[in-house]
Amino acid sequence: MKFKFCSDGDCPLWVLAGLHATNSLPAQLFRTLLHHVVEEQPDDGIMEILKDTNLSSREESARAAAVLRWILKQAQRCACSGVQLARDLLLLGVPRAHAAALAEAAESSRDAYTENARENGFMVNKLTDITVTPGPEGTVDAMKLTLHYDEAFTGERKVVELLIDKSLLKTLGEQLKIAKSKMEELDFEEK
Repeated sequence: MKFKFCSDGDCPLWVLAGLHATNSLPAQLFRTLLHHVVEEQPDDGIMEILKDTNLSSREESARAAAVLRWILKQAQRCACSGVQLARDLLLLGVPRAHAAALAEAAESSRDAYTENARENGFMVNKLTDITVTPGPEGTVDAMKLTLHYDEAFTGERKVVELLIDKSLLKTLGEQLKIAKSKMEELDFEEK
């Protein structure tokens, strides 16, 4: 299935697993956890919130927080409305109360996200090389995408490695080509 908050793609398996784990939380406890994540409070508080649940370990608490952060950031990045986010989450089997809480959080943070993007903009680093290799042992249908780039401000060379689903690799390549041509058009217009 395709989901708006996932850039009109499939939901990553790690997010599905994290959502499934949080589905067992009572609605009020889920809202408390979500509020803690949205307010960007220290992660130690998350363990305290989840202490009497099956997510009480440090690893499980961190996973739950990471899933919530990722969903909220993706909803903003993909311009996914709260209503659409709730629909997508319901299709993924998220309880109605949890989906509504995430939708409300996404809507309430949308203006701040938009304003921050408007004021601060973004800087695009110069991509110098891309390599694709098979994913690490134990991964299924994954490829390792390595991006080599020059840091815009310092000129320092950096490398980022990403795991990507094989089915998305062709689409990503096409989108990168489009982005590169648009950037070249902008660069040409400035000269």
